[in-house]
Amino acid sequence: MYCTRCGTWTPDSTSTCARCGEVRTPQAPVVEGVEVVASRIVAEPVVASAVRCAGFWRRAGAMLVDVLVLFFPDAIVRVSMGLPTPFAMHTLRENEMNGLLIALGISTASWWLYCALLESSRWRGTLGQQLLGVCVGDRGGRRISFGRATARYFAQWLSAMLCGLGYLFNLWTPRRQTLHDMVAGCVLTVPGREAVAGGVIVTGPSS
Repeated sequence: MYCTRCGTWTPDSTSTCARCGEVRTPQAPVVEGVEVVASRIVAEPVVASAVRCAGFWRRAGAMLVDVLVLFFPDAIVRVSMGLPTPFAMHTLRENEMNGLLIALGISTASWWLYCALLESSRWRGTLGQQLLGVCVGDRGGRRISFGRATARYFAQWLSAMLCGLGYLFNLWTPRRQTLHDMVAGCVLTVPGREAVAGGVIVTGPSS
């Protein structure tokens, strides 16, 4: 090969140039038909979704919408069974107690299936939550299963039995979780616009 410094031809077996003493640098063998290209790793920014945890008033609004959605089917069931509507001022007669228990069972089953099926669906929320832009997920932000959604629904009874204190946990917990969210391992979020975050999910202020 030729010396890269002075251009003098030197045998491949020698390690230095006989004329100028330049030390030869070993070169990678060239394979015919194969082009060697130096690879370069380029760090590209990752587009992540800015996520906010759902605040108290947004969640309260979603619950109000859900109450209105299920109020009318519940009222229809009660009226068809000869029972007063939930807000009617009426003293129950003894023969109405069995009907009331059946109506309560139907109402509980309706609420359970309504919440569990929609929260574990691809929409990830009830109609009220969808309207207010709230998504239900696990601690990692993934879609929850029907079993976890069921656990979250029945854990709400615990929040209610503590005089509603379990709902107020949302005001001071770091990820705005209520008591029943913590029991079921869920987090309610409000997905925002996409933002370049270098691969890290951006957590904005709660709303």
